[in-house]
Amino acid sequence: MSYPGSLSLAASSDAFQTFAQAKYTLDRKLADYQPSGHEDDTAEFLRIFFKYLPLDGQVNLAEDVDRCPDSEILRQLAKSLDDGLLRPMLAHGGITPAITPSPRFGIDDSIDNLVSEDASSITRAAQSRLRKNCLARDGQRCVVSNIWNKSYKERPTGSIDAPLEAVHIIPFALDKLQEDNDDERFRHAAIWVNIYRYFPSLRSQTNFFSEDINKEMNVMMMWSPLHQEFGEFYFVFEATETLHRYRIKTFPRLSSVLLRHLPPDRLVTFTNHDERYSLPDPIILQIHSAIGNILHLTGRGEKIELLKRDLRDADGLASNGSTPIGDLLSVSSLSLLLCSANNQPDSKKPKKKQPHVPGMMFSTGNKRSRGFSLSLISRKPGSMASKDKELTRSTKR
Repeated sequence: MSYPGSLSLAASSDAFQTFAQAKYTLDRKLADYQPSGHEDDTAEFLRIFFKYLPLDGQVNLAEDVDRCPDSEILRQLAKSLDDGLLRPMLAHGGITPAITPSPRFGIDDSIDNLVSEDASSITRAAQSRLRKNCLARDGQRCVVSNIWNKSYKERPTGSIDAPLEAVHIIPFALDKLQEDNDDERFRHAAIWVNIYRYFPSLRSQTNFFSEDINKEMNVMMMWSPLHQEFGEFYFVFEATETLHRYRIKTFPRLSSVLLRHLPPDRLVTFTNHDERYSLPDPIILQIHSAIGNILHLTGRGEKIELLKRDLRDADGLASNGSTPIGDLLSVSSLSLLLCSANNQPDSKKPKKKQPHVPGMMFSTGNKRSRGFSLSLISRKPGSMASKDKELTRSTKR
């Protein structure tokens, strides 16, 4: 005999077991980690990163950590998460960081697939239409402060108004797969590989791809000062048990003047005033929230901001060679100057024997690796179900 809620309890039990196994795998591997120095926080960084991922992303990260044969490769994995996920999400004005090659073997398959996608750049007219649609959906008001759109002629008399901006949750700067520069396209493809790897539901449930960045599900209207601070991850939206109802979580670097414009209870409910357009997607907001928490707790957010400031203020390279060129490049829009042959398509790689990692099979030359199928990235009609099954099988190995 079954009782109401018994199925959900069973699902919760299964989810907990999956989480417990992934955490055990991660902790067991990191317990043997050998730091390179007193400032090496790789193990703690990976633990924090794991904590804020969704369950399917936690499983994938635990698998990636477990496959690292030594501490050096673990450091490379941590740096690739920093360079290839955190820094791009914090990038502004079209600036997207250079990427440290990920030690995940087989990553090149999915990068190649993304590079070959046909994703057109948004036009000025489409941008204007997107703004108009989101204003209609959000009732001509800021979703955080309820400030009215200044240009809305039918706003109530005496209401507080200000210019509102269309805010991308996953940054607009990541819609760059059709750059003329092949290095730029390859770099953006590599970023999306990381996004899909650690937030798999973005693809499997939302069916969201890079060309969807300019859809209403990834955009909301916000007062311009709040827009800037949201883009800097100074506050995030954390899901509640009620769909489209969120608790605003703030971090210390949020400008204090903005606190008075947040709801007193820090709760907001997104209301659809024009159902032709989708509300901001909960999975996309979950990604922003996870990145915000990771940036704050690992200290990477402050470090990236300092690097961006140094890049703006730099007049040239220090004569004594002390300029951290690699770090500066990681927050610039320069091409893949930091990437090694391991982060290039197989056709451009020198043929060499790869080290064996338990649980993964791969071979030399142009033969593709096996294990977790990173070719899941490409958008191919009719292939979603089979690829999702492949993902399920791979994560259970």
